[in-house]
Amino acid sequence: MKKRIVKQSIHIVLILSLLLSCLPLYATEITSNLEASMIAAESAVLMDAKTGEILFEKNSHDRHYPASVTKLMTALLTIENLKPTDMITFSKEAIYSVEPGSSSIGMRVGEQITVDQALHGLLLTSANEVANGLAEKVSGSIDTFAVAMTKKAEALGAKDTNFKNPHGLDDVDHYTTAYDMALIARALCNSEYFLEIMKTVTYQIPPTNKVNEIRYLSQQHKLLNQFTDSTLYRSDAIGGKTGYTDIARHTLVTMAKRGEIELIAVILKGDSKTGIYKATNQLLDYGFNAYQTFQLLKEDEIISKLPIYSIKSGKLIEFAHCNIVASSNESVLVNKNIKTRDIITNINLPEYLEMGVTLDQVVGSIEYLHNNKVLAKSDLKISNITYAASPYAANQPQKPTLTFPISAFLILLVLLLIILGTLIFFIKRKRKRKFKHKKLKFSKTLK
Repeated sequence: MKKRIVKQSIHIVLILSLLLSCLPLYATEITSNLEASMIAAESAVLMDAKTGEILFEKNSHDRHYPASVTKLMTALLTIENLKPTDMITFSKEAIYSVEPGSSSIGMRVGEQITVDQALHGLLLTSANEVANGLAEKVSGSIDTFAVAMTKKAEALGAKDTNFKNPHGLDDVDHYTTAYDMALIARALCNSEYFLEIMKTVTYQIPPTNKVNEIRYLSQQHKLLNQFTDSTLYRSDAIGGKTGYTDIARHTLVTMAKRGEIELIAVILKGDSKTGIYKATNQLLDYGFNAYQTFQLLKEDEIISKLPIYSIKSGKLIEFAHCNIVASSNESVLVNKNIKTRDIITNINLPEYLEMGVTLDQVVGSIEYLHNNKVLAKSDLKISNITYAASPYAANQPQKPTLTFPISAFLILLVLLLIILGTLIFFIKRKRKRKFKHKKLKFSKTLK
């Protein structure tokens, strides 16, 4: 009996060990406190995707070679400038200007595929010649596209980035920072099309005008692909891109969402492929476990009520009153150590409004602060103006009114007409009888 119990206990322990070994890595390494020394990479950053707020950083503004995470900018410009159904014809330059043996899906000169197929090849399997083909389709040439990439980066606030090609193969003048790459990734977080592509784990490009075989593609970002390594897969990861060259080393960009929290983690110049995934998990776990979302404002939420005055002879007379509402939804990601009572609210509004204001007119602002840092801010506007009774009614000239109702006058007129008609009828009848009597009397006289 004892042997059976021991044997069953061993089986239970083995089963539990097996189950625990199959759990994703991020589920077993919950991080509530993070230090730069824990991140096995030269540069790293964790950003709030909604606000751009930096939640953690390690040398985030140091310049590094990005390798294939460059292709996120290539994808962004492609999505903004081309339709998914547009056709790409691959040139000799697009195919043969990349290093032999670098990442590719084997496109041929003159071969045609759609932009949608090309984006899957670009983002899932990091095809370098596809990046060139998209660049030529958007800008006419690879060099012109690289200039457009840098300008777009600057427009997004990425001031320490310079692109020389659309694929990320090493160039001394092709560099970025972890912070800048997070800004570029943040722009893609707003693209439903990009996020839809990111949901694709496997993809097929059917035979083309040059190739009779199906091309099979697979997501290389292990946090997004449950089939390559179940211990690394994250169900909250929604997008990203891998990268590697001998000079750049390992690079990784990852977008993740859990509830209302959206995060972007960037790793540049990581020690190893295993190391960048571990570092990314550390960043994301820290963000999800150490931060929370506060809903500070809801659009059209009533913040205050104000009177509307008119000025007459130097005196203020209430003309109307109105609601003052928020003009936008405002939520903020804050550390879980911060309580609602720790957030200071500043409302900037006048004591009253003057006649002439209109609905939706901005008349003030509201902001939320913590430790003198503005967490969120919104304009305040006018809503629901309710007018009071006119204060001048007693002094204004009165319009003349009839003291005798018109309806009564009409009734009296009708009655008079009836009486007059009746009198005329009786007068005529009396005259007629009198005439008849005289005629009878005259007739008797003749006899």
